[in-house]
Amino acid sequence: MSAPVPSRRSAGNLPAELTTFVGRRQERSDIKRLLSDTRLLTLTGFGGIGKTRLALHAAADLQRAFRDGAWLAELAPLSDPALVADTVAKSLGLSLRGEGSATQALADSLADRDILLILDNCEHLLDACALLVNTLLRACPGLRILATSRAPLRCRGETVLPIAPLTLPAEGSGPGDLATGYNAVRLFTDRARSADPGFALTDDNRDVVVAICRRLDGIPLALELAAVRLRGLSPAELLERLSNHFQLLSAGGRDAPERQRTLRGCIEWSYDLCTAAERRLWAQASVFPGSFEIDAVETVCQDGEAATDQTLETLLSLVDKSIVRREEHCGRTRYRMLEVIRRFGEDRLRESADGAATRRRHRDFFTALVAQGEREWFGTRQRPWMGRMALEQPNLRAAFEFCLEDPAEAEAGLEIAGRLREMWIALGALNEGAHWLERLLNAGPVSVRAQLRALWTAAWMALVKGDLSAAKPLIAMGTRLARDLDQPMKALMKQVTGMYAMFSGDLPRAITCSEQALAWFRSAGDQAQEISTLILAEMAYGYAGQADEALARYGTCLELATQAGDTWYRSYATWAAGMIHWQSGATGEALSLLRESLRLKRQMTDEVGLTVCLETLACVTADSDTRLAAELLGVASARWTKMGGSITRIPRLGPAHADTEAQLRAALGEAEFGAAFERGRALDPEEGLDLAAATSTAATTSRPARTTATPLTRREQEVAALVTRGLTNKQIAGKLVISQRTAETHVEHILTKLGFTSRTQIASWMLDQHV
Repeated sequence: MSAPVPSRRSAGNLPAELTTFVGRRQERSDIKRLLSDTRLLTLTGFGGIGKTRLALHAAADLQRAFRDGAWLAELAPLSDPALVADTVAKSLGLSLRGEGSATQALADSLADRDILLILDNCEHLLDACALLVNTLLRACPGLRILATSRAPLRCRGETVLPIAPLTLPAEGSGPGDLATGYNAVRLFTDRARSADPGFALTDDNRDVVVAICRRLDGIPLALELAAVRLRGLSPAELLERLSNHFQLLSAGGRDAPERQRTLRGCIEWSYDLCTAAERRLWAQASVFPGSFEIDAVETVCQDGEAATDQTLETLLSLVDKSIVRREEHCGRTRYRMLEVIRRFGEDRLRESADGAATRRRHRDFFTALVAQGEREWFGTRQRPWMGRMALEQPNLRAAFEFCLEDPAEAEAGLEIAGRLREMWIALGALNEGAHWLERLLNAGPVSVRAQLRALWTAAWMALVKGDLSAAKPLIAMGTRLARDLDQPMKALMKQVTGMYAMFSGDLPRAITCSEQALAWFRSAGDQAQEISTLILAEMAYGYAGQADEALARYGTCLELATQAGDTWYRSYATWAAGMIHWQSGATGEALSLLRESLRLKRQMTDEVGLTVCLETLACVTADSDTRLAAELLGVASARWTKMGGSITRIPRLGPAHADTEAQLRAALGEAEFGAAFERGRALDPEEGLDLAAATSTAATTSRPARTTATPLTRREQEVAALVTRGLTNKQIAGKLVISQRTAETHVEHILTKLGFTSRTQIASWMLDQHV
């Protein structure tokens, strides 16, 4: 075959764009940069992710840099690998004459050309494309190739650029950030206007639009197909019907390729390109609603007698084909499927005979994983375990749902839920923990031990939320069940009973229960529960005014935690010690301990603990830096809102918050306090923690004596201090155990002696005196 003869000269054959191109600025920049260093760049990603459109847009930007232009060869309609070279030649405007190799003839024709060639949709012709590319690149020094494929070509010198979905707002993002900052929202809005010229992104529909974009994973094809539906549905109606992605998203343009007219068609194109083993693993891996690690795949996704290394190879093949995405989390590799891809696999799993067994293996794997995490929790592996458990939340929810479908499976669900106390506290997921525990406790008959452990965890969740009324019946039921069980199980209920007593103000009982539980845990050799109970005893003694006893328990906690390499319990023991020093007037020591607790909790990402620490730092700082204290209250308030809780509902801590807020309002005035509080609320969570970590050291010494002599008696000084905290005369009377009339008299005497006319002046004077 002789060399092809060009039928015409042209600068390229790139099609004109019919719709606006949205986003992808970073990817376009990456393509330009990479093509300056490599001669073969392959854009990979799942079908509908926007590889072709991105390649064409980048090629249009680069077209003038190539003397002979940029040319597109569309390979999707081609099914015969032998015709790849001919198809590319025709796309270039070349006609083949004579006999011989079409590949070699094409290479001869392009040998002296300076050209950018786009090979679009190579995934079903990988071997043929790889052979052509190798030949052309060797023979044509001026040739650059930009390929799009769901899998790499695996040619020597190939650079692979994975294309991700369009950017999406993170959960909890403020509405002001959504209109223009995220490409998924921009694309949906643009295509929605094309479908309905009257559509506009407004405050009323913004949250719904964002939810639609999240539901569709930011996949451009899915967003475009969904936007078309706005011709007959409102955004809210569209979101409601998106539970069936494949039925709803079936209205593509008639001029689109068949595989892209519907979302199902796009996914089926990929499914048809998979081997039997890949299809089976795709279906089985759909049981993971979130990301997952290789140990989970090897256990859950079984293929008869296939070895685990074969499972890994199949998984990596699905990664190559863009069915599964690879992610890095803290040095560990995790895998994930986009939701629409997972749903397709879920349908295949439901149709198979292995569906129920796969879900049971999934549940059993996470039962074992949670049990292992609990065993290894007290020690040096706390942080990696907390990181993994945070990522496994979607999988744990799926395991709970499986257990709730059959009463016979309820106990297995309780075995998981009863071991997640620390995880739910750390993640600030108190309401979620209570939700699952309540459902599982009522789902079916379970063993007494599983029921008691779940009751213990549920009672902890309720107490941490400050819901004593919910905790009380749980503790009562657990205590009845524990009567016939062994000592360690009795100790669990005695421990949580002590916590309830402490929160409800019965400090002698709190101390007795804590000490009794502590002795039982020590005799059983359960160091994790021993140190947990030591912290309760530390707090109970501290609240009872027995600082020496409290700090002795703190010393024991610190020793045990240090020996074990523990961070979690050490952070709580240190926080409690800070509270005790603050109550004793040792502000400097209190601030030092609280900042250390904050540092430890940031390592663990303990949401509840961090927020409580912020509240306490605000209280301690209120005497030395009123504006900073108000800002810290705002930071804590935003975190409580996110978790669905409030410090005001937690006994002991709630009143301290109320007193501090009243003190700051009196000192700053309503307007200034409100402005500082809102500044704190508006901070990014990490910025808020940075603010707390940098707490002024002006108050890092014990509360100093007054800087000038005072005309007030000791009792009047006490009354003035309570006025500064914003207390009414009635509240002052209750605090000092005097009559309201006596409190009023003291306030009048203070005003007269100082020559003031208002309580605010008293507060300002007290702050100036550093009392």
